[in-house]
Amino acid sequence: MGTIQNSEAEGPGARRALIYDDDEVYAEECAEALERYGYVTETRAGRTDFMRLFSAFLPDILILDLHMPGRDGVEVLRALRDYEGKENVSVVLVSAASHVMLETAADLAVAYGVKLLGTFAKPLRIADLAALLRDFPPDDKTRQN
Repeated sequence: MGTIQNSEAEGPGARRALIYDDDEVYAEECAEALERYGYVTETRAGRTDFMRLFSAFLPDILILDLHMPGRDGVEVLRALRDYEGKENVSVVLVSAASHVMLETAADLAVAYGVKLLGTFAKPLRIADLAALLRDFPPDDKTRQN
C-alpha cells in the first residue's frame, strides 16, 4: 500500500491522520475525506513496522482496522499501550468483525489508556467519519458510535 500525503495542508498547525488498514480503496477514501478537513494523511497496511511509522509521523488521529494480515489492530493497541505520548493521539477503531469484537477491542483500548474517539463497523461511511471529525475537539473524551 502506498503513502498518501497532502503536502499543501502541511504546516505548523496542520493535524495529522494515519489510516492503518489493509483495504487500499477504503484507506484512500478516508484519506481524501480527512484532507478535506485539513489533515495531512498517510496510509499504511498491517505489514508495516507500526511503531517506526507512528513515531516518525506522529498522528493526531489514528484510523485503525482491527483485522489485517501481518499485524492486526489488537497488536497495534498493545504497542500503543507502552508508547509514551499516546495521550496525543485519538484512535478510531473500524472493523468488519462482529459488534461484540469491536466492543471488546474498544474496552481493551480504554484499559490500555488509549484515547478512543470512536468505533465503527465496516464499511465506515465517510459521512460518519466526517461528522465525528467535525465534532472532534482536541481534548475529546472516549466516545463510541
